[in-house]
Order: sequence, then structure tokens, then C-alpha cells
Amino acid sequence: MQRRLRLRDLVALGLAGILPVGAPIGVAPLVKYAGESAIWPALLGYAMVLLSAVPILEYSRLARFVGGYYGLAELGLGPLAGKYTAAANYLYYVAWQAQNALQAGWVVYGITGSPAAWAAAVVGVLLLSYAGASSQPRRYAGDVLIPALAFTASITAALDVYVIAASPYRSLRPLFPGGWNGVAVAAAVQGFWMYVGYGTPLFYSEEAESPSRDVWRAVVISATISAALYVLSAYAVVAAVPPSTIGEVAASPMPYVDAWSRYLPAWLLAAYPLLIAPAVLAYGGPSGSHARLLWAMARDGFVGYERLKELDRNGVPRNAALFNLAVSSAFAAAAATYVFVRSGLSPASAEIAWLFASTAATVLWYAHHLLPEIALYPYLLRAGPYRRGPRALLVGVVAPIAGTAILVYTLYVTASTKLQYTPAICAGVALSVAALLYTLLRKARGKLGSSTIYYFLEK
Repeated sequence: MQRRLRLRDLVALGLAGILPVGAPIGVAPLVKYAGESAIWPALLGYAMVLLSAVPILEYSRLARFVGGYYGLAELGLGPLAGKYTAAANYLYYVAWQAQNALQAGWVVYGITGSPAAWAAAVVGVLLLSYAGASSQPRRYAGDVLIPALAFTASITAALDVYVIAASPYRSLRPLFPGGWNGVAVAAAVQGFWMYVGYGTPLFYSEEAESPSRDVWRAVVISATISAALYVLSAYAVVAAVPPSTIGEVAASPMPYVDAWSRYLPAWLLAAYPLLIAPAVLAYGGPSGSHARLLWAMARDGFVGYERLKELDRNGVPRNAALFNLAVSSAFAAAAATYVFVRSGLSPASAEIAWLFASTAATVLWYAHHLLPEIALYPYLLRAGPYRRGPRALLVGVVAPIAGTAILVYTLYVTASTKLQYTPAICAGVALSVAALLYTLLRKARGKLGSSTIYYFLEK
């Protein structure tokens, strides 16, 4: 792999993973469940993700490793923990790619009312993700990601600011949270999910010019920019209408359309999804992370298919990207079929299918974060530069415990109050167990593979 990626390229990849440019659309579940407090699930998700990521960010300063999180789990807890983390991370990315496609399908279905258009959008996003994943990353970041993200984010921010400035209903009320159950559900269903792609730069670390300096910075910068845009968009939606009508807006499939209709012309509201459509090109960034993860698993011998270890002439794992396309497409089809059979074909069902996939993926996200988060501290005690100092305790213990507490609370509230998402939570748990069983089977057969992370750590 070629080491050419600079900080701005890594930030662009981080923004591609989070993709806040369609924030007025993405905050719809926040408004639906949290109402006037919609900014708080966005802030809660940001806090939880950064707290949970502290051990990962510290690890990124110690070693560059294209396999991402599972290298840290191996360093602190051994090969079995590391390989399980890799398998759970892989399944998370499968669900992630599926939810991206299903989200695009929901948006298009809501605009057109056509199931055929929904299917075309789902397939189109999956194919675009593969195209980005199989591209040379430096060229892709500079020529595609940065222009597409700058253009679409500028449109979103301009509309947010205009609506806030024009609204006579703007106030400080949304800044003070109310109805914590609604905030917790919104955070579990969508608030955390909006940021989970933050780790995209980690998987490009072997291609970065200065990974120990730039990878963690790219993660923090991209997550903070994303949080600002999400909060701005959520506030622009709830501040655009009288507090007494928030419930009506929240019940809309597209709250921003109803909320902004008195300030913006109908043609602009209808065209907004098309104006930000170039942002779907960014899906290739995290899809490239998915491909690099599978390639690293094959390089370590944890996945036995030899062709997945091959790189093309640009140093890109194209075979791994193609395999991921097939698996992610199957997951998207399964999730959509499950929801449509139970609820029928409609834009509302398409939204549930999207949120089903994103909720399951949120569980998988934490399944592959849990071990790396607790792995940093024992590693630092044995060999880290701080050993038993306060920094080791802070980054290796305090921060991940705080992030875990937030996630567990919100998932509990969601499972006990919003039963339609309970199967999604169960699906995420079941896939996490499947990852564990696969890992134990490989170990029993003596095929757990090698630990390349130690080679990079020594370098």
C-alpha cells in the first residue's frame, strides 16, 4: 500500500464515514422521538462516540495498522479477542453499507412514491460504494470526496442558517432538554449511528504519510464538524415552527419539509435531496475501510480465501471490495424483505427498514468496540509509555466506562419502549454471537491466523 494520505485526506475520509451533509434528512428520527429536544440526541451521540473512542485514538498514536480496532484488542487481550473484534467489525460494516443503501431508498421512495425507484436507489448506492472502495484513495479523497463534501455541506449549512434567521419562533428552549426517554430513544436509534463511521481514517493508517500524528486528529476534527452540522440542522427544524406544533412536524416522514415550508419555496425543498445527491459518492470512503479490514483479516490468515489478499496495481484491495458488495447487498435485501413482509410496501416501511439496519449495526458497532476499549489499559500497564500514570487510567478506563454507560442506558430505554426496534437489537446481538462462534471455530481448527500488529508496533 502507498503512503500518500495527508491530514486533509484523512479528515475527508472521516467526514465521508459520518456524512453529515444531509443533516436535515438525517435528524428526522431525532425530531420524531425527541421533539423540541432534537439537538440533544446529536450531542449525546457525539459525546458517547468520542468517549468510547479515546482508547482507539490513543492506540492510533502507537501503531499504524490497516485492520483498525482488532490490532488493539490483540495487543491488550490476545489473538482470540483480536480476531473476534475483527469478525464483529466486519459484520458491522456489512450492516453499515446496507443501512446507507436503505436510507437512500427511503428518501427516494418518499419523493417518488415508487417501489421501483426505491430499489434503484438501494442498488445504486451499493454500486457507488463499491466504486469508491476500489479507487486509489489519495485521488479519490482529493478529486471526489473533498469537492463533493464541501459543496453539499455548504448548501445544508446555508439553508439551516437562513431558516433560523427567518424564523420568528427561534428561542433558547431547544437548548434545554426535556423528556429524557425520548432523547434516549432518539440517541439509540439514530443519534449514535450518525457518528459511528468516525473510525474510517484508522483503516487507511498504513497509507497515511504521518499516521501517529494525523489519524487521531482526523477523527476528532471530522466528528466535531459533523456534530456542529447535525446540531445546527436539528435546531433549524425545531426552531422553525411554534412549540405547539412540534408534534405535528415530528409525525411527518420528512420533518424538515413541513417545518421549512413557510420559509423556502416548494421547488427548493423538493430539490434539496437532489442538490446533496453528490454526497453519496462519499460512501466509498468507509466502504474502502471495509475492504481494507477484510484484506487485513485475509493477510493475517483469519479468513482463508487467498484471492482476498490480492491488491491491484494501485495497492487497492479490489477483490475484498467486490466480496463486501455481495454480502452487504444480501443483508440489505434481507432487512427490507423482513420489514416489507410485516408492514407492507410504503415510504414509512422503507424508513423502518433503514432504522432496523442502523439499529442492528449500532449493536455491532459496540460489539467490536468493547474489547479494544478495555484492551488499552492492560497493554499500557505492560508496555505503554505511561504505565500506571493518571493518563493511562483516564484513557483506558474512565472514558470507555462513561461511553458504555450512555449506550447501555439508551438501548435499554429503546428496547423497553419502542418494541418495533427490539428485533433489530436482537439481530445485532445474534450477529455478534455469530462472530464469536466463527472465531472459536477457527481457533479450534488451529486457523486463528497470525498477528501482524506486532510487526507494525515494532516498526
